[in-house]
Parts: sequence; structure tokens; C-alpha cells
Amino acid sequence: MKKTFLLAIVMVLVSFSISFAWDDGQDDSDSKYESSTGVRYKYDLSNPSDEIMYEVDPAAQLNDSLNVDPRVDIDRGLGQYGGGIDQ
Repeated sequence: MKKTFLLAIVMVLVSFSISFAWDDGQDDSDSKYESSTGVRYKYDLSNPSDEIMYEVDPAAQLNDSLNVDPRVDIDRGLGQYGGGIDQ
């Protein structure tokens, strides 16, 4: 019962974030979060709905695990957490 309720809440949050996704007007990329070092990400992991979307996006997670941009480490040190780096 609790798992079903939790799943329903997650589904609503995912649906809400898809319906009201922020459009930054950039047609060449689907990144929506840019850190202070200039790295562009698909997800802002400080936003709960973006965090949920990132957790169900294996391509973004794989891309992040293969990324070697040193600016990402600088971002983390500054407390900026993006996911789905846009290369």
C-alpha cells in the first residue's frame, strides 16, 4: 500500500515536471541549468523534480559517469550540482 502511494506521488511529480518544464529558448540543446563555471546540464539536481527526472534518465547518468571535464569538480566544490552534462 505504501509503495503504491509513493509510486503514485512520484508519477504525479514526474508528470508535473514534464508539463511545466522550463524552456530557456535554446533550440540547439536541451540543457536548462548552467553552473557558474559555464558547464551546461540537463538537470538542476537542487530541484526535487529535476532530481527525480535525472534518476530515471540512464543516458544522462552514463554521460555524467564518462565525463572528464574538470569544471564539474569545481562546480561540486562550489555546491552546484547539475546532472546530464551537455557536451
